[in-house]
This record gives sequence, structure tokens and C-alpha cells, in this order.
Amino acid sequence: MHCGTAIRPVRASGVGAPRAGSGAKPQRGILAADGSPAAYSAERPRGVAACVGPLGSRGRIGSTLGLRAKPALCRWWGALLATAGFGLAGSAQALDAEEAFAQAQRQIYAATADIASIQRVAAQRSTLGQSVEQRITDAVLLMGVKDWERATMVLSQVIELYPRHPTALADALNLLGDTYFSSDQFMSARRSFWKIVDRADEPRFAMYRERALMRLVDVALRLRDTGSLDPVFRAIDASPPASAGALAYAKGKGLYAQGKLSAARAELARVDPRGPFAHQARYLVGVIAVRVATPPESAGDGKKSPVSALKGRYAAAIQAFGEVTQLPAQSAQQRHVTDLAWLAIARLFYEMGDYAPAVQAYNRIGRDSPEFGAMLYELAWVYVRQGDFVRAQRALEVLGVAVPPGQDVADASLLRADLMLRAGQFEKSRKVYESVRETYDKMRARVQAFLDSAKDPAAYFQTLSQDQLELFEAGQALPAKVLEWAREGEDGATVFGIIDDVALCRRLIKQSNEMVERLNAVLSSPNRVRALPELRTAAERAVSLLNTVALARLALAQGLDDVEDKSIDPQLRALRTERTKLGERLRLVPVTANDFAKREGAAQRQWNQASQGLQRIELEVDTLQATVNGLRRMLKDSSQSGVVRDPAAVASFMRDLAEQEQALRDYRQQMQELRRMTEAGKVQVGFGDQRFVEDADVRKAFGQILWQELRLTVEGAGGKDLATYGARITPLLRQADAADASIEQARRDLESAIEQRSADLRRVVQQETQNLVEYSLLLGSLDQEAQAVVGQVAMRNFARVRDRLRHVVLRADVGITQEAWEVREEQLMRVQQLRIEKARGEHRLEEELNEVLDDAGGNEEEEK
Repeated sequence: MHCGTAIRPVRASGVGAPRAGSGAKPQRGILAADGSPAAYSAERPRGVAACVGPLGSRGRIGSTLGLRAKPALCRWWGALLATAGFGLAGSAQALDAEEAFAQAQRQIYAATADIASIQRVAAQRSTLGQSVEQRITDAVLLMGVKDWERATMVLSQVIELYPRHPTALADALNLLGDTYFSSDQFMSARRSFWKIVDRADEPRFAMYRERALMRLVDVALRLRDTGSLDPVFRAIDASPPASAGALAYAKGKGLYAQGKLSAARAELARVDPRGPFAHQARYLVGVIAVRVATPPESAGDGKKSPVSALKGRYAAAIQAFGEVTQLPAQSAQQRHVTDLAWLAIARLFYEMGDYAPAVQAYNRIGRDSPEFGAMLYELAWVYVRQGDFVRAQRALEVLGVAVPPGQDVADASLLRADLMLRAGQFEKSRKVYESVRETYDKMRARVQAFLDSAKDPAAYFQTLSQDQLELFEAGQALPAKVLEWAREGEDGATVFGIIDDVALCRRLIKQSNEMVERLNAVLSSPNRVRALPELRTAAERAVSLLNTVALARLALAQGLDDVEDKSIDPQLRALRTERTKLGERLRLVPVTANDFAKREGAAQRQWNQASQGLQRIELEVDTLQATVNGLRRMLKDSSQSGVVRDPAAVASFMRDLAEQEQALRDYRQQMQELRRMTEAGKVQVGFGDQRFVEDADVRKAFGQILWQELRLTVEGAGGKDLATYGARITPLLRQADAADASIEQARRDLESAIEQRSADLRRVVQQETQNLVEYSLLLGSLDQEAQAVVGQVAMRNFARVRDRLRHVVLRADVGITQEAWEVREEQLMRVQQLRIEKARGEHRLEEELNEVLDDAGGNEEEEK
């Protein structure tokens, strides 16, 4: 039925037109003279108002919601809004008999007309979730916010579910490779990009061939696996000429990594000077020129070549880097390459001892550049070589303020302290030395304790592969600077890449197990339809239609109340009293989408309150844990503070603290279990829960009592007028029962579809559970294989980090000692100067005294 068409008349069989003086209310315009609904006139407004009849002020709801151009939605929402406008309003304002009859008739007809839509949904074939376009869009959005883990899961689902899609598989493989590469999972990225290259003859993969080959070169360089570049080069040579420029840069970069400098330079010369990789190619030409101009012996013997020889040697490299700076930079990546070129030029001038051009080149790098911190540190050294210690100190001060702490912050701080010491700022230099020593000595002690904790390399692997947050809570996490320096060590990228992959696999398996638990909780609950969004909407619609019909019965019951005779049978009055109580509960049933959303929101708020209470308990446990840690620290450090305690009392306190810590661990396990139960409870509430079961019971009880009341009414237990009205609404109630039967049949069909699709989901979840078990076993075996080798390299790198930290602390100690020595020397010189000045003063006084005495002796001789 279109919204603008007339409602089909439904005549009450056996009921004629109401007689004058019969007590019936006069017709209100919607009923014809014979008591049947009148057709709407063509002048009535379209939209929801046209569907639900003359609502007065409520008739403008349809135009407000903008449903005029949507007939299908109009049918359903017209019935729902009619109920919202009349049935719910009945609690505040009673309907007369004619309004009740008209409203009930519209509601029953609207509900009957919408049953077919539920049947169509039940007959549809399951799609098991979103479309492929929606999945890929979600993955792109997740990549945009750098949520690599969830993007990987979404793209993996696309690859698994749509292997024959004309475009989705290629799109997903390309995005998955980029996701793996951005999250430093280079082996997985290589696997994805090779799948694209191997199927590049297919049109859907051909468009990603160039990017995949370039990424394969980048992966080989990141893994330092130059041997894997040869098959990539063969694939590049077999590529169409149209992509020669970009692939030439990729091949030239790979050839440079293999040490084939001449071939690399020839490939880089093929790059289009106006292309997107012109900056990178020219920069790489300059790097090759530096490498060619630097003899192998000068890099290892420690001898420095003459300045004149360096100027002639690096002229070609400076020219190549200068060409990079002349190219127009249009993107952030190109601007970064330009800054790297300026940095390279400045370094070459510094090596040649030509400091003024080096300063000019360094000053071309702006504050927004990623190389701004490196520039400031190196510029300070240029000023030091020039003897301009004030500018050097100023550059280091800017470095400490404008740039976050990086790997050179220790060297920069020590250099700054040295310059302060040289300038005679002893107090300031001592503070900087002490700050560096305090910061890095704690790191050194932490690394030393980590190295002393176990001698087995596997223990290092296990510790590093654990979640750092869990280690932090246990007080065993390593500082971020230590991990950064360890990654920069020999084979550090490869080793920590394996460790990160293992940690990521463990985290993904853990999250997958939690997801399986939630899915099992949903699929085993009565409201398992929550796991099937496309069926849930239809199920909600079916319930809303049942509630619409129930509210139509409620409207008819209000019509019975309107023609009530004061002298009614006591049995009828008792039924009416019980029906009225049920009607109060029936008015609470959800009809519109907003009603369902409010119900689910109320249920979620209850679980949220439980979750918040659990969070408050967790905070209390954390506070108690902090108190225990503080007491343990106080007992441990009391001897160093000069506090003498009874050893027996200390041992007793420590035992008590150990018991409290065990109790806190037990509480944490209980809270973890409660957290899982809370999460499971959240997914089980909402549509289909106990409140909807109560709604069904109320609908059934109300319908039964209404029929009992109607039979007594027709038999004359409420008077002649009530009997006439009861006979009139009897066919309408039969239509309501027929509508309920049809809706219930549609619901049964829908339940069959839900059960079938739930069974399919359970099989999928069961299969994934088995896969998770297999993945866990496989991860355990790979973990055992990697522990020895990876742990050994990690232990070696951490030993080197400890030595580096020790060197930094030693330099700070030397600086503090030097500062004390300089202060002592200054004080000694000052004392010596004071002694000299005192001697000079005494000498002058003595001379003046002698002069006075000489003058006095001369006068005496004159008197004689």
C-alpha cells in the first residue's frame, strides 16, 4: 500500500449503523455513515500522516522525518508512529469508542501489510556480515588511524571470503602488504607482495605490480637480505616499460645495497627528473659518489686525509647533493630528502674543515624537519671547531628544548656541560653532569640487573617477548631508551623483529580466544540474533508488529471503557480490572526503533555500572599494591638511611607483605574472571532477553482476557450499547488474531533462519577454535627454535647497551670530577692571587713605613 492511497474499508459484520440515542458517540470524520472507515480524500497530505490518518498536530511527523519519498519505510514506520502517537498517548488521554476503532483498524492493517517484508528477510540467503566494499572501507579507515592489527584481521577476512572477487582480492592483498610493512612485519609483507607479482598477468593484479616490486626491494633492505633481490630484479626487468622510472629507482636502490655501484648509478640515471622519485634518485647518486670517493683504507686506519685532498675528492658528491636541493619539493617526503641533502653537504664541508659553508648548509634545515635535532647537535660541533663556544652552547640549549629526547641526548647534554665548564659556569655544568649521571646510571643498573637475572639466552627471549605493560606492572619493564639502543645494535632489527612478531602473535591469539568466548556466549544465549545484524532488524520488526497489534487491542479496550454502562456484571468488572492492570504493562512494550534502542541502552547501563564498580575495585587494588611496594622499599632502604631495625621484626613484616601480595594476586585473578563475565553479559543483554519474554506473556494474557471480556459483553453483561460495540469490534479482533498468527509464522520462519545461520556461525567458531589451538602449538614450536639464537643476540646487544650506558655515566663522573678540580684550581689560584696581593700590600706598607722612618731619621740629623 502506498502512503497516499486509501485504507481498505473493513466492515463490522452483523453490526449496523448506530441508532440515534443509542449512546454511541457521533462520528469524527474518519467513519462513514454506516460505521465503516471512509476513504481518504486525494487532498490529504502524503507521508506518514497520510498513512496514520487525521492526527491533528501529530500528522506532521512524517514530513519532519522526511519519509515522503520512501513508501516501503512509510508503511512500517507509519504503523509504528501511529502506535507511538495513539497507543502510548492512551496512558495520558483516553480514546473514545470511534477513535479507538479507527486507530486499531489502521494499526492492524499496517502490521498485516508489513508481514511480507519479514518473510522476505527470512527467505534471503545469509551473507554472514558486511559486504566486501564495506570491509575494505573499514580496513582503509583502520589503516588511517594506524590500527594495524584490526586492519590485518579485516583484510584477511576479505582474502578468505572473496577469493574469486574481480577486484577485492587484489585490493585486499595490496592493502594487507602495506599494513604488514607499516607494522614492521616484513616477512608477512614479502609474502603478500609476492602473491601479487606472481599473478600480475591477471588484469586485477596488474595495476599493483609496480608498487609490489618496489615494496619487495624495501622489505629486502629492511631485512638486510640482499640475496633475495635477484628474483625481484628479474621481475622488474620483465615489467612493462611504462613503469620503468619508478622501478629503475627501486632497482638502483637494491643494486647499491648489493655494492654494485656502477650498475646502481646507471639505473638511477633512468629515473625521470620530473617524476616522484627524482629527489631520492639524485640523493642516492650523491651517496654513491661519497662511497666511491672514500678509499677503504681511510675508513679503517683512523688517519685523516689532507684537507686539499678531501676538497677534490668530495666535489662530485657535493654537486650531486646540490642538485637535489635545486629540485622543487612538493610533498613532505621530498622535503625530507632535500633536508637530508643539505645535511650531507654540511657533513662533507665539516670533513673538509670548511666550517663556514657547513654552517650555512646546516641553517637551511628548518624547525619542522625531522632532521632538526641532528642538525643542532652537529652544528654545535661546528661551532666548537670554530671556537665559538657561546653559539655552540646556544644550539645545544635549543636542542634540549625544541626536540624530544633522542639517542644523542646524552652526548648533547655532556657536550653542553663541557662547554659550560669551559666558560667557567661551574655550578650549571655540575648540575647537568649530575642529571645525566642520575638518569643513565639508573638505566645501567636496570640493565645490569636484567643481565644478572639469568644466564640462559632463552630467558632473555621470554622476557622480551612478554607484554611490556605486564612487565611494567610487575616492575620488570626495561626503559624505552634501553630497548631503542638494543634495537640499533648489530642484528638488532632482525632479532627484535622476531621478538615483536612473537609478542604480536601471542597477543592476537589471546584476543582471538577472548573473541571466541564472547561469540560462544552470544550464540548460546536466547538472543543469539545479536550476532546476525541483518536478521536482528527483521526480528525487531516482527516484535514491533506484534506489539502494534497488541496496542490495537489496547485501543479497542479503551473503546469498551468509553461506552461502559454503570450497571455491568461483577464478573465483567473483575475482568476489566485485571485487563486494566495488564494494559498498564502493555503500554511499555517497544514499538519504534527508538524504543528498542532505549531498552538496550538501559540494559547496557546496568552492565556498565557493574563494570565501573569493578574498575573502582581495581583502582583500590592498585593503591594497595603501591602501598605494599612502598613499605617493601622502605624496609629495604632503611639500613642505608641509618635506621636500625630488629631483623626479626623486618622478617615478620616481609612475610606479612608477601601474604598481602599473594592476596592481591588472587584478587586480580578474580577480577579478571569477573571482567570476562561482565564482557560476556554485555553481549547477551538487549533484544530477546527476559524483558521481551515478559512482553510476550503480557500480550498473550491481555488478548485472552480481552476475548473473555468481549464474550460477556456480547452476551449483554455490560448493557445493550456495550453489546453493540462489542459485536462491532469482534471481527476486528479476529483480524488481530489472524495478524498475530501470520506474524508468528513469519517469526518461526525467521527463527529457523536464525538457527541455521547460528549453526553455521558455531561451526565457523569451532573451526577457528581448532585453528587457534594449532596456531598456539606452532607458535610454541617456533618459539623454542628461536629462543637460543635470538636470545643470544639479544643478550649480546644488551651487554653493549650496558657498556654504552657505563661510558655515559663515566663521562658524567669525569665531568663532575673535572668540575670539582676546576673549582679547586680556581680557588687555589684565587688564594695564590690573594697571597700575592697580600704580599704586595705588605711590601707597599713596608716601603711606606721605611719612607716614613727615613724621613723621620733625616729630620733628627738636621736638628743635631
